[in-house]
Amino acid sequence: MTPVQVNEWLDEYNDYMLLYNMFGDQTYLIEVEEILKSMEKYIGRMLMLEKFKHAL
Repeated sequence: MTPVQVNEWLDEYNDYMLLYNMFGDQTYLIEVEEILKSMEKYIGRMLMLEKFKHAL
């Protein structure tokens, strides 16, 4: 994962939230949830790597 990928996730999140607010379609919220899950996994991995680095 790269910072570029995180930026893409944030852009997609903003786009889907805008669409949801405009049209109220639950499909957009489902996409938002998937993006948030992906970002949570990514952050969890990054935190584990940081802990590992400090343990060495």
